[in-house]
Amino acid sequence: MVPYLLLITIMPLVGMIFVFTAKDNEKTKGRNVLNVAILTVGMNLFLIVRALNLIKPGYGNLQLSESYNWINTPQINLSFGADSFAMLLIFGVHLAVLIGMWGVRNAARGQKPRMVFVLLFLSMINGFFMAADIFSFFIFFEALLLPLYMMVGMFGEARRRNNLFRFMLYNLCGAFLLFAAIVVLYNHGEKNLLLGGIKNLHLGSAGETAVWTAIFIAFMSRIPIWPFHSWIASVNSGIKDPLVFISANIMPLTGIYGFMRFWPKTVPDTIVLQVAVLEVISVITMLFIALIAWVNRDIRYKIFSFASIYYIFFLLGVFLPTDQILLNVGYSLFACLLIFASMEVLVSYQLSEQSSKNLSAGGILSSMPKMSKAFSFMMLAGAGFPLSAMFINNFVIMAGLMNYSLVSALAAAAALLLISVTLLQELYRRKDEINPVSALSLKDKAKDISGGDLFFMTAVGVILLLSLFNPVWFMKG
Repeated sequence: MVPYLLLITIMPLVGMIFVFTAKDNEKTKGRNVLNVAILTVGMNLFLIVRALNLIKPGYGNLQLSESYNWINTPQINLSFGADSFAMLLIFGVHLAVLIGMWGVRNAARGQKPRMVFVLLFLSMINGFFMAADIFSFFIFFEALLLPLYMMVGMFGEARRRNNLFRFMLYNLCGAFLLFAAIVVLYNHGEKNLLLGGIKNLHLGSAGETAVWTAIFIAFMSRIPIWPFHSWIASVNSGIKDPLVFISANIMPLTGIYGFMRFWPKTVPDTIVLQVAVLEVISVITMLFIALIAWVNRDIRYKIFSFASIYYIFFLLGVFLPTDQILLNVGYSLFACLLIFASMEVLVSYQLSEQSSKNLSAGGILSSMPKMSKAFSFMMLAGAGFPLSAMFINNFVIMAGLMNYSLVSALAAAAALLLISVTLLQELYRRKDEINPVSALSLKDKAKDISGGDLFFMTAVGVILLLSLFNPVWFMKG
């Protein structure tokens, strides 16, 4: 049998080697390196779709199992397994990264290190999503930090380095707590404990409290939720490179996925209070971020806020004890990844035009008809219009939340409504205000995106529209 899961994990590493050896000059300006990286992602997408078509749809039943010996004493293996949920997230992450690569195709510097580290990031996140045992899960959970640290350190603002250091320090502390919890689980269960077997362990009252507290902090350190939201926001606001911005905003997905895989269907009595506190903190954080986004004029912060609010909303859905709700979360996450990645790439182009030609943001889209079409579609999809899988599946998640806690559901709905209005407000401001470039000469006006750019964004829009009717339309089953 073809080891698809191993191949999906190592393919970006192979591509990374070819990126190292690719040569560019003043004429090619990094295009050879970029083409190798895009080819690598494209080949991996083929493997991902192939693996998806070998998997029975559903959540929780890990299939295509693979195991590779790593350490003999103590005996630890690298174990892989995947369900359609995990593969759907991997598919969405690859498409988001591909969109980001399109956004940096004209980057003037740093193309080789940018592509090397983003391919390393892809390899590690693939392994993380497909890890089937607790030690494999931890290894990739920790390894994700290195490429992200390097990308943000190289392409973020220099004055943000202290925030970057704190961000990585807190993530390392979270990883240490997760390691401590995994050691306890390892000693109380069978060796190479599979993720699905965690719920069957009996740790006692004190053990459950300690282990679940460590797991809570470890996964929450990756999610923009209080008290972690402040330094996560400070790091993201200093990133102007669209590919690195997208990669950094994919990172919170690992915390949500961690809760999905570790979370028992029946909450232990010892952590009921922790769950209640987390629920309250989550909805308050959603409202707080939505309010800040409303008054903040920085459109990148609005995109960060959009992604953050939806991540927390999906986290609330994770705690609903049904596999069907988790599948709905996966479908919405797939669309959310593509929407925020596309918005970031388009906004990056707008900001570049504004900066190079000293233009105001107000009305800039009125002189860029192609950009206006693509940007309007993505903003409307992000605002919740029926243009992607988010439209229906968010309603299902919200209905589940209402059955669980009406107050939390109403607070979450208010936050989602406010961020939607914020996106629509920004679209109106950039499209329908008095055009500040109308009196300028043609060469000084903002340059519209090319026909190729519009075709690429149209292809992304088609994928989103197909996901509205069937989120897994690319699967044979």
